[in-house]
Amino acid sequence: MMNNLSAKENYNGQMASNVDICIRGGGVVGSTLALLLSRLNLSVALVSSAAAAQPSKTADIRAYALNAKSRSILESINAWPDDAFCTEVQHMRVHSDEGERIEFSNQEKRTKDTKPLSWIVEVSALEAKLAQTLESSRVQRLSYNPDADHEPINAPLSVICEGAKSSSKLQLHTLSERYPYAQNALATHVKLKSLNGVKHSHSGIAYQWFNTPKTLNQTSTDELEILALLPIGGNDGDTFAVVWSTSPARNKELNALPNQKFTESLSLSTGGLFQELTLAADRQSWPLYHTSTQAWCGTFNARESWILCGDSAHAMHPLAGMGFNLGLGDASALYELLLERERNTSWRSLNDLRMLKTYERQRKLSVYPFVQFVDKVQRLFASDYPLAGLIRNKGFKTFNSFGTLKEWTIRKAMQISS
Repeated sequence: MMNNLSAKENYNGQMASNVDICIRGGGVVGSTLALLLSRLNLSVALVSSAAAAQPSKTADIRAYALNAKSRSILESINAWPDDAFCTEVQHMRVHSDEGERIEFSNQEKRTKDTKPLSWIVEVSALEAKLAQTLESSRVQRLSYNPDADHEPINAPLSVICEGAKSSSKLQLHTLSERYPYAQNALATHVKLKSLNGVKHSHSGIAYQWFNTPKTLNQTSTDELEILALLPIGGNDGDTFAVVWSTSPARNKELNALPNQKFTESLSLSTGGLFQELTLAADRQSWPLYHTSTQAWCGTFNARESWILCGDSAHAMHPLAGMGFNLGLGDASALYELLLERERNTSWRSLNDLRMLKTYERQRKLSVYPFVQFVDKVQRLFASDYPLAGLIRNKGFKTFNSFGTLKEWTIRKAMQISS
């Protein structure tokens, strides 16, 4: 008897009805999980939709901020990109709408073992490295086309890693809540202009601004923007990846601007800190949502179960750069659970819901505090109530004055318990 989900989907290639684990979604989290699980004595199929498997006509210009834990996971499966695509963040400067600034750095007590705050990794290079590693792995890579006439995959355990807009998740018996932030993200790359033939470097510094109408000299009271400039192009690079979260109307306006007008608007939003910038990539945009899912695992029938990983289970605003680290943490936690099963409780079936609930409890405890924190920060800065402005800026001043709290925050950000 087939479950409702797989009965609607057909797959190309050879039938894989005896696969132990089927991973739905061939993105970074799904690919990472597939490579981790391929170390176990299990057969693994990584399944992507036929549309997703096609090469994109536009280059992916996104960049992820990865902590030491995430780097360790990717290195363990030989999926860490070359240095040219992984830039160390040595310092971070966060600006409030009242001119307050928080400085993050772990270099003051630097030793030979001191790690950067994070690494900014270019998504296109990471995806290429994962694809290369998958080519030489035991993972079966398949794509499906609902109109094709082939047999579906059946597996004791299906892992859904299809992202926040997962079509598979819509057919599961779990409540998923999705709240729009009333903001769109804009991504692009900008370069620092050379001066007298001398190339400027980003010096491994990441920047972030929380801007409100006051800082932008606007009369509207409903505008909030969060701008991040992330260093890319290697440690001596001169390029920033831009992540600019604004209202949909502002996003539309920014996308329509000529290149020079766009960089002028960007310079204005940096408070004049960067005035000589040139656009180095196309602009890409997408809407932002907060997503939470009630159940992260369940059953299709008596022999097949499902479990969620990554944005399929939780999605957040990109203001803290935590989302992808938490997704890789999901993959690592599921691998550790199944490794423990293989070593000590191999008599348990892969569809054992009691075992899968262990993963769900552990990950919710790890993930939800970060998701809720990011959500509350975004809403605090989005609020135009005077009290909210007082709280957020007093919070900046107080936080910046507590060195011990800053050091604890840096440690947590570098290696989130994921």
